[in-house]
Amino acid sequence: MIQDQQNSLFSVSYVIVVIGVMAVVFSISIVFMMAYDYHIYLAGNRRRKFSFADFIKREQYYLYILVFFLLIIIGELLRNNLR
Repeated sequence: MIQDQQNSLFSVSYVIVVIGVMAVVFSISIVFMMAYDYHIYLAGNRRRKFSFADFIKREQYYLYILVFFLLIIIGELLRNNLR
């Protein structure tokens, strides 16, 4: 009885859902940090206007963190599923 409950708690699909939710929450928080940081930058420089290219250039550090995190998550999921 207890063994069945443990197997259902730690099933592969449950773990993948938890990891997916964590990745989505992390991604959303990184996007909000990027937007807030760029908003502070624009508030300090009144002559600057919003430009998507400037946004990407200024916030590339956050983009690198996000891409690195997502690549690690995807790599681990693929590695564990290919076993």
